[in-house]
Amino acid sequence: MTLKAVTVPKWGLSMNEGELIQWHVAPGDDITVGQEIAEIETSKIAGPVEAAVAGRLRRIIAKEGEMLPVVALLAVLAADSDSDDDIDAFVAGFEVKDQADDAGDGATLPLSGQLSLNDMEISYLEVGPGDRNPDLAPVVLIHGFGGDGNNWLFNMAKLGENRRVIALDLPGHGRSSKNITDGSITGLAAVVGDFIAALGLDRVALGGHSLGAAVALHYAINNPDRVDRLALICPALVGRAVNPDYVTGFIQARTRKQLKPVLQLLFSDEQLVTANLVNDMVKYKRLDGVATVLDMIAAADLFKTVIFDPADIDRLPMPICLIAGEDDKIICGTEPGIITGDKVTTHRLKQAGHMPHMERPEKVNEILTDFFC
Repeated sequence: MTLKAVTVPKWGLSMNEGELIQWHVAPGDDITVGQEIAEIETSKIAGPVEAAVAGRLRRIIAKEGEMLPVVALLAVLAADSDSDDDIDAFVAGFEVKDQADDAGDGATLPLSGQLSLNDMEISYLEVGPGDRNPDLAPVVLIHGFGGDGNNWLFNMAKLGENRRVIALDLPGHGRSSKNITDGSITGLAAVVGDFIAALGLDRVALGGHSLGAAVALHYAINNPDRVDRLALICPALVGRAVNPDYVTGFIQARTRKQLKPVLQLLFSDEQLVTANLVNDMVKYKRLDGVATVLDMIAAADLFKTVIFDPADIDRLPMPICLIAGEDDKIICGTEPGIITGDKVTTHRLKQAGHMPHMERPEKVNEILTDFFC
């Protein structure tokens, strides 16, 4: 028999279940690896289910509107030679608990930590297997403007299968202190440097998104001997302007009605902005000190097009991975940017906007897993 299970993916460390919103395929269709076959909504985001296996779709198990646990059986792929009785037996014998280890969650459960750095507290999430390879540099992930470490929850489990992975909340974001004095890229990179040193990490692989990518790049330029590899997702300030309407709209929005259309700019598919995502962001915006911090960071550098010397980037010794969404509405224009050269590998993802690591997590995880290996 050649029967294969299509299951609910685990997109993040906190994901336990999701609602099947819509099927994009029907029995009899030939499915290819990476094909978007369904839409699932979690408490964080809605997103496409990409097929992890190929074959002919013989039977759909889950119904639209059904709430399903992670790795629950969605459908069965099988050859024409496989009988209906074979499929019935396969479905009857399928047990979710037996499939859990294949969900891309080989890492241990996430740990939440906090470090005191001078007069501020920096929060972070950490994941990694108990038997991780000590020869692999830990990965430190840096989120973008207005985000937090949770933005990486769709990626940490997969990246943490064989190494330590840490996602911090930048000052003014998430659960970190809101009392910052320097909102520039230089100031934020200094905090990241202090954070890495406080964890006792001699050498790290860095991953950054948008503003966080600029912070990671700044740190790498000033500490090239401490950065093993550099992954930049939709990097800001490297030759293409940040959409000023997004920055000002995000800062000024106070209500759900005002904030939702601003957040929709982040994604290729606006329907991915769920009510929970909007509610969480409104709560963050209402915290004491957040408005001041966002104003400070935006005014320092975000309205610039480039803040780096191309010669400094050319001198970087480590491999660089660039990931961009073809439908990015935040990093605007068609300018090529200043990160080029033989050491740079570029990936442009279709059906992805400014948040490809959330919108196309399976593909981004595949790219980053190969790059950080």
